[in-house]
Amino acid sequence: MQQPTWQVNTHQQTWHVRWHPADSESAGKAHGSAGICLTPERQIVVVSQNGIDWDVPAGRSEAGESWAATLQRELAEEACAMVQSASLLGFCQSQCLAGAEQGLILVRAFWLAQVTIQAWQPQFEMIERRLIEPKEIWGYLPQAYLPIYRHVLQVASLFIEVD
Repeated sequence: MQQPTWQVNTHQQTWHVRWHPADSESAGKAHGSAGICLTPERQIVVVSQNGIDWDVPAGRSEAGESWAATLQRELAEEACAMVQSASLLGFCQSQCLAGAEQGLILVRAFWLAQVTIQAWQPQFEMIERRLIEPKEIWGYLPQAYLPIYRHVLQVASLFIEVD
């Protein structure tokens, strides 16, 4: 089965992004994990470094860290959220076609995580966290990545309509 692909232009670079299902991790440099995080009330967790630009919690792997361990650590650090359970949705393999990192191939794991929210005490770059209703998600995701997130949310069976 042909997997979806996208072209993303961001930070003066052009990337070719290919989706790989959870059972077929792709080759490339591990670039961490991202989590679509649901609270028990079925709200989605989003975070911001500046109070203007928002995204789901995500971050890079540390040396020797598994995809799942990266997810758990990043959600604790960025969103002050504890993972109760997580399902690997798949991987995005991104190859830089043009720009400063031309030729670089990165792989990021995407997860659907059930989380509990802790007191807001972020450890690093995030300055704000919000719990939003699923239908609000499209106003909180980076525009350049919307087609990818649309696919990720479909794989997660979170069919959230665009307003």
